[in-house]
Amino acid sequence: MTQIILNVENASLIPSLKKILGAIEGVTISKPKKRSYRVDPYEISPSGDSFFADSRNVKAVEEDIAKAHQPGAKFTRLENKEDITEFINSL
Repeated sequence: MTQIILNVENASLIPSLKKILGAIEGVTISKPKKRSYRVDPYEISPSGDSFFADSRNVKAVEEDIAKAHQPGAKFTRLENKEDITEFINSL
């Protein structure tokens, strides 16, 4: 089976296109599958934090970690309550 994807800018053409393509033998029209971003958060977070249940969030965190490891990257490490308080007060 060969698939063709059509990107239609003018949505008013879609009903006509469906009629034309539906009349051709052997051609079927289907809606695209919705992409799921759901992942098991326990694979990343011991607490199962729901933030990590979305693969887009995981990807963003991984990209930020990679940026922080680049030469010359600047980041702030907050290790205790005093560090956090000092950082917030500096904003």
